[in-house]
Amino acid sequence: MQPSDVANRPRWRGTPGFFEIWFLVVFAPRERRAWWLRFTTFAPVVGPPRATLWAAAFDAGAARPAVALKQILPIEAYDGGPADRFAVRIGEATLTNESTSGAVAAGARRIAWDLRFTPARVEALRGPWLLHHLPLPTRVAHANSDIRCHGTVTVDGVRHALDGAPGVQKHIWGTRRVEELYWLYCPGFDGDAEARLEATAARLDRVLPGGVPAPYVTTVWLRTADGTLDRTGLAALFANRVAPAAPGGLALRSTSATRLVEATARCDPRTLAAWVYRDPGGRDLYIAQSDVASCTVEMRTRPHPLASWGPAQRLECRAGAALEFHAPEPLAGVRYLGWDETELSGA
Repeated sequence: MQPSDVANRPRWRGTPGFFEIWFLVVFAPRERRAWWLRFTTFAPVVGPPRATLWAAAFDAGAARPAVALKQILPIEAYDGGPADRFAVRIGEATLTNESTSGAVAAGARRIAWDLRFTPARVEALRGPWLLHHLPLPTRVAHANSDIRCHGTVTVDGVRHALDGAPGVQKHIWGTRRVEELYWLYCPGFDGDAEARLEATAARLDRVLPGGVPAPYVTTVWLRTADGTLDRTGLAALFANRVAPAAPGGLALRSTSATRLVEATARCDPRTLAAWVYRDPGGRDLYIAQSDVASCTVEMRTRPHPLASWGPAQRLECRAGAALEFHAPEPLAGVRYLGWDETELSGA
């Protein structure tokens, strides 16, 4: 477990075949809005590297509930900052361990932000200790989980003031992207101010050598006012279940000896911001996300492993969760922003 600033520091050393990502999601569930900001460097195995700024604005009540924009820049626009603290810059946009500011404009649309937050003391661990020390092709640091953001986000000239908006900031890097991934993050629930949920299911490859389907590696972490269910250790990785349920939906189930958690998350497909990502080796992947998804959690307990499960306790989150679908093929009926595009044509 590292200090959050250390967990965020750049890993790319200028070599080909590497990608690096920092992203921040900020939620305003009462207004049914959210914003997603992403700083990236991409160095393909063959070809010139580049830096990219990404921004998405979600408004569940708007006629166009998801706006997705990109700004593609030469790698010279990227500055990894000083060696002793985290502070990266792409063009005029900056991200430190306690603030971010910048703007992305494409066509007639523009998303700008000026935000600050108190960083987490240390990164959050959402996976087995061992996985953090293996030479995996994709690595992730939950650098700033459960933060509160202050400042402004401005979408097409409309300014949104934020005062303590919940957020999460992560750092991802590696030499190869996973082929399939589902992610659910919920920073709050009605009726329980302490409740938080995060679940991730991933497969580096869908099929193992010999044609055998690969299992998902799945982590589930839930905190409520009554305690924490941490199902992120090695013993739970292949026992947890997270899977797509319907267009724009995800279902999860996790069971310990005395606790059972089942959850469903769903979003209006119109609220999905969808992108084509590229692996350093040249493969394209399709990512669709909604940060105004809803989530229902049911929890049951029992006094010992041989007892029956007790009555369900229920938690609800409305239009305040992040939901992501990551696969080698697109979701039906969803428009994706191409790798070299900066705005959806006709949008």
